[in-house]
Order: sequence, then C-alpha cells, then structure tokens
Amino acid sequence: MLTPLDDHQEHLGKICEHFSLGEPQQALESVAGGFHHRMWQLQTDLDTFAIKQLADDIDLEDANAIRQFELTESVAEACSSHDVPAVFARKVDGQYLLKLQDQAYLVYPWVTASALAREDITPGHVDQVAAIFARIHRADLQVPGLVAEQKELHEQEKIEALVEFARSRNSSRSSELQEYLSLFKNLVARHNVAVDALSNHTVVSHGDLDHKNILWISSDEPLLIDWESARPLNPTHEVILEALDWSGITMDFNESLFDGFIRSYLRAGGDGRFNEVEAAFDCVLGDWVNWLMYNVGRSIELSDAAQRQLGQEQVDLALATILRLEKLVPRLLRKLRN
Repeated sequence: MLTPLDDHQEHLGKICEHFSLGEPQQALESVAGGFHHRMWQLQTDLDTFAIKQLADDIDLEDANAIRQFELTESVAEACSSHDVPAVFARKVDGQYLLKLQDQAYLVYPWVTASALAREDITPGHVDQVAAIFARIHRADLQVPGLVAEQKELHEQEKIEALVEFARSRNSSRSSELQEYLSLFKNLVARHNVAVDALSNHTVVSHGDLDHKNILWISSDEPLLIDWESARPLNPTHEVILEALDWSGITMDFNESLFDGFIRSYLRAGGDGRFNEVEAAFDCVLGDWVNWLMYNVGRSIELSDAAQRQLGQEQVDLALATILRLEKLVPRLLRKLRN
C-alpha cells in the first residue's frame, strides 16, 4: 500500500538530505499530472522541486525494473546535450532513484509550464515538436541495457473470442465489432509483419511524446517530461504515430498539421525512411486494434463500474480512430511517396 509522501515526513527529510534540496518551507502539495505515479511540489529555502513517488505496483525488488528507471532518466539527460529541452531527474553518485523502505522517489526541477489542449495546437507548435523529434533521432544514442517495449499482441483467435464475448454480453458496440472483424484480423496480421520489417532500424527515443508530455513555458519554449517510456524504436514508426497524434487523429483530423509535421521533421534532418512508411502505418493501425481489443475486454469483464465505463469510452474512441485511419492512410501514403 502506497503511503502518500505528505504522510511520510521521515522520507521527506531523507529526500531533502540525499538530494541536497534544502529545508522545506511549507507543506507538500499534491499536484495533477501523474497518471500512474504521484507527483508532489516541494518548496524549500533553496528552490522549488517536483517529486515523483513511484506507484505501488512497481516491484522495487526487481533489479531490471529499477534499472529501466535509471536508464530512461539517463536518456533524458543525454538528449539534453543534443539541444533537446528534456527535463531529467537529479542524480547523486550516478543514481537518479532513491529507494526508502518500500517506496521510491525521483526529484526534478519544478517548471512553471503547462501542456496544450488539443484544440490549442498550432502549426508553430507542430513545427517545433517535429524538429525536436529529428534531433532525438539524429542523436543516435547508445544506451546498453535499455530494452524495447514488449507489447501483448492480440492474435486472430483471441480477437474472434473477444468479439464473440462482447456479443454474448450484449456490448453496445458488438454489432460494429462483428461487422469489422475481418478488418481487425487483417490489420493485426499486417501489424505483425510490419513489426519485424521495422525492427532492424531503431534509435533510442522518448516513446510517448504526445501533447500531455510536452509542457510549454511560452509558445516557443517547450519542455519534454516523463521519459519513462524511452526505449529503442523505429524512428519512422514513431514520427508517423506522433504526426497523426499531433494533427488530431482521434478527434478532428487536421491534414495540414500532419503534412507540416512531416515536412518539419525531414527539414530538420530526421532519420525516418520513405521505404518504411507503409509498414509504419501498418504498425499504427495494428496498435489501435490491440488497444481496441484490450478495452473490449475491460468494458465487459470488470466488476469495477468506473473502469468498465472507461473501457467503453476507449472502445468508442479506438473504433472511430481505426475506421478514420482506414480511409485516410491510402491518401497519406500516396502523398508521402510523391
């Protein structure tokens, strides 16, 4: 069970001492932004800091899990030396993470900045983000021990079983799931082939750089946070994925933002390759099918009503996005090939 840091004054004192943060000047303040971990604002006589308290589902006895936290913070720090505005944790004796009993903490500088709402994203923001991606990919960081993400893939038989289960439970989307079952199976088959095709060209990158993980001090001062997903990945896949995300693929797709993202990335010297673009789109579509199926299961199996509702909302979002992409991808592919 996670003990909130504001109820753990002994830990707070040790954090301040270990990281040389100074003396606290007021009570810790819980802050929004931690979707998994808890975030706190600490004001001391020296400065203001953000403390990340790791969630209690992190196995602190798992040396590999701890090593990944250390390595991903090292990626952020390394990127900062390549003109990437990365926010990374404080480090003492080569270690970023402080473990205290059954809790663990990371400490960051506090920044007065905020993420953009999707409707506030402009061509200027997109140009800057795309150029940052290019710098990260160009850096070609070498981080021994950093592992690629291992995703659970929904094979065709599992997809069939989930769709049938949704029908048997009278899911609100069961008719659409059955209607598009052949499409889902085809997309997953293409996805699995594409993953293999792209696996020979990888770079270390952020891995989750959507709008919530970039804070803006001003319209031309972005800061990249939450590097926990940093890993080796295919740069073409990442840039196609993020170009779609930053141009609103899940809401009201703005094709000019997508085009601008790709242009800015290439102009800045990004490492994406045109001969990988079709496979990258196949990966994106397959990822969406996997997310859809995960949430189909979540929406009909859980006893937790709130989680069940969240699962249903994500089913609606994923289904709409897949169908939108199916219509858009052929045209986007033609443009990119020209």
